[in-house]
Amino acid sequence: MTHVEAPAAPHALTLWADGRQVATLGYAPLDDRWSLDYAPDWVKVPASFPLSPALPIEPPADGYAAGAVKRFVENLLPEGRALDITATTYKVSKSNIYALISALGTETTGAFRFLQPGEVQPAVAATPPREVTREELNKRLDERDDIPLAVWDGKVRMSIAGVQDKLMVYVDRALDDGGRLYLVEPPLASTHILKPEPEPEPGRPVTPHLVVNEHFCMSLAHRMKLPVADVAIYRTPRPVLVVRRFDREVVQDDQGVKVRRLHIIDACQASDLPATYKYERNLGSGEHVRNVREGVSFEVLFDRVGQTVNKAAARLTLLRWALFQFLIGNCDAHGKNFSFFVRREGLEPAPWYDLVSVAQYPGIDHELAMAWGDAFKLEEVAAFQLADFARRCGVDRRLLQREASRLAKLTTTHAPAQALMPDYVDDGERAFAEQLRDFVLGQAVRLTKLASDAVKIKDEYL
Repeated sequence: MTHVEAPAAPHALTLWADGRQVATLGYAPLDDRWSLDYAPDWVKVPASFPLSPALPIEPPADGYAAGAVKRFVENLLPEGRALDITATTYKVSKSNIYALISALGTETTGAFRFLQPGEVQPAVAATPPREVTREELNKRLDERDDIPLAVWDGKVRMSIAGVQDKLMVYVDRALDDGGRLYLVEPPLASTHILKPEPEPEPGRPVTPHLVVNEHFCMSLAHRMKLPVADVAIYRTPRPVLVVRRFDREVVQDDQGVKVRRLHIIDACQASDLPATYKYERNLGSGEHVRNVREGVSFEVLFDRVGQTVNKAAARLTLLRWALFQFLIGNCDAHGKNFSFFVRREGLEPAPWYDLVSVAQYPGIDHELAMAWGDAFKLEEVAAFQLADFARRCGVDRRLLQREASRLAKLTTTHAPAQALMPDYVDDGERAFAEQLRDFVLGQAVRLTKLASDAVKIKDEYL
């Protein structure tokens, strides 16, 4: 039988990393057909790596799974209002993944830049970097209703996944040492993400002190020596959370300071699932679909251990991540809130991010993004649900108890100290930090008891 090659895609983008062309991405719009071809020179590089486990450098004999390339790309795009703004600015449909990545692809999460064929990333910036002063940022925060924060100088500057307002910037040195913020253009890459306090809007849940909330939870994890991104609060005087990007590395050579991009993927990409599967109940919790659980669950997340380089360390990291979400009451810990570094040999868990105590906001649905056993509410989690979680995820229950007890003790030690930090500057922020402290201390007591009881449950009951 004669092998018939698929027709060449009419549209293409080239993917670049570390100054090398990595692959060519093809797209046929009428068939919604995507293709990926790694560059021969990239394949030969010993330190080269694939886009994701679903898109290995050596493709399977029958090709990549249908839709795998599209799912990888779609997971790079922003969601919610940021996606609306991008589509409106560039006058394309929100469902036109190819057009969106063509517009936003020079500064996505991870290592790759998406360029037009024949286009070469400049080695030196054509213009000086565009500084964003404290005063200008504050003015833009005032104008968010009229001019979206994602748009600067007529260009969308938001190209990372998520719903919340964000701005990617390069910071030349520590902010408390007079560091300045800059917008980025290739070849310069961003080093930090700015997350301002959300503005109250009609029809949206009220989330007061969200910057303090995330700063407290992230800083608590850091105090407990858990792997977490560095954060700080920058005031314009409005509070803005500054998150140091762990997929960027500042290096200095003979030609000056450069920002090296490191490749990471989130759990949706690692699982070859679309962004719409980031919640375990991917069809929602309506009466007729609540039993459909095809999205990222703890079980799906722990299945990624098989793709990692150090499986014992990865399993322990995932267990600690899950337990910490319970301690802080993060009901919204979903499949795009955990990431992995991608190496040629396999995956490696990345530092944690987006740690928020959603339980502090009564106006937000507190259904868990990932169930403990079959419990989708924090208050429904009992010893049996913890034991069921351990069984599904291949975690020894004695290890679960030891880690739960250890993290609970660390929480009891460090949460009171975190609530007293001078980062929280007024009575409202300090009161909120104290509220968080009291909540996590209560969760620590509860987790210790539940994990102890979970060990005693007989296997045949599970």
